[in-house]
Amino acid sequence: MRIAAISVAPIFPNYVIGGSQKILADVTAGLKNLGHDVQIWCTATESHNGDFDVDGVAVHPELQFRGSFPSTHQVSPVALARSAETLRNAAEWADRVYLHADAVYLRHALEGAEIIRSIHDYVYEEALLSTLSLPADVTIVPSNYLKHCIEATVAFSGKKTIEQVVVISNGVHVPETTPVPTLPDGILPRGEKDLILLFPHRPIPTKGLDEAIRTAVEVQKIEPTRNVRLLIPAYPTNANFDDLAGSTDELMELVSDLGGVDIVEFHSWLSPTEMSGYYASGDVTLCIGSFVESFGLVPIESVANGTPAVCASVGAFRQFADIDGIIPVPYGQIEASTQAVLSAAGGSADLIESGRSQIIHTYSPESMVEGYESVISRTLSEARKIELAADDQLLLAPWCDIQGQEIYDDYTATSLQYPHLVSALKVNLGLVWSDPLLLSASLDAEVRHAKERGILIPKYVIG
Repeated sequence: MRIAAISVAPIFPNYVIGGSQKILADVTAGLKNLGHDVQIWCTATESHNGDFDVDGVAVHPELQFRGSFPSTHQVSPVALARSAETLRNAAEWADRVYLHADAVYLRHALEGAEIIRSIHDYVYEEALLSTLSLPADVTIVPSNYLKHCIEATVAFSGKKTIEQVVVISNGVHVPETTPVPTLPDGILPRGEKDLILLFPHRPIPTKGLDEAIRTAVEVQKIEPTRNVRLLIPAYPTNANFDDLAGSTDELMELVSDLGGVDIVEFHSWLSPTEMSGYYASGDVTLCIGSFVESFGLVPIESVANGTPAVCASVGAFRQFADIDGIIPVPYGQIEASTQAVLSAAGGSADLIESGRSQIIHTYSPESMVEGYESVISRTLSEARKIELAADDQLLLAPWCDIQGQEIYDDYTATSLQYPHLVSALKVNLGLVWSDPLLLSASLDAEVRHAKERGILIPKYVIG
């Protein structure tokens, strides 16, 4: 089968920016190895110079969008028109069109094509608009969390139909043995008293840059005899990928403001082949931002390569609570993340080996590729009916999480106390009635407040 994979985000021959682009490379290479003719069309940047291959898959950087988020389509009319022509030619060549992290607004250029798309976040406007306004025959998502977020949003928006939404977990390679620790070029070798913390994320605020620095500073205060080192990657200077990322000077200013000058060390962006040794070089990996992860590759990759991770209990990170070697903490609680780092750093090797085994059985790359092939190559099904239920039941929105007597909202990154509502939701398996006649005055007040904030949404039915 000829498969045209389309990515608005640029792809580069020598490095990968963001977990979504790593998944694209793994999936397309896997499909090619299974005998399919796969080619990728992506956005061109100043760094590109003609076609190239990634793991044997031809890449055509011919789309004239912007390479940087979140304004990918803020280009000239002629650039949009030429991109439409490129998309049309790709669709005519292909048997199936796969829109990776769908952000292709120019659907008229794909008219008549059978479209499978994937969604890998539910934060940027591209993903939100895609699910609410752009057609596809099937949508692939990496977690039940994202599936439920999309279905709830589509139903709540008033749409009457929704395509099949299929969960295919991201795949993570687990080495047979823990890799040899390898620090990046320009970073001093490990010392005897070093405690190395890793921040292998895009350097944007919501990924937890501020929280990571503050946590590292607190760890150093508690462990004055240790040499705490927080390693942070800097974007390639010519990447032009994310308008939200700060410059190195801005990052250094933040480090100084938070008292981390003697702790933070910046290094160059690493290639995928360098990541295993990098993960293995750390004592703990920090994933403590507020970004609403739809899967979250970093903590799984970290444990797979022998290093425990501390994660904020945000978005799909919550699905990793039972993975050994991953410690969840409430978002924004620096004391909790500090204690979790100290606990993780003193954890046993057996715990990490158990986590590695869990990952092998749950998140294998082979299962991911087989799942994508099954969806992309099969006969496509009809859209399903989706509607709000006729009764007055409300359910806890999938982007919210009960944490003690509080409910955390992923999209506001805040926790609010709802003691009566929490009790009612636990008794009624996540449902509550909106009829005030059925509720006590205190519970009714909490229900009204939660409904207004989008914490409670109407129950919906998919036929």
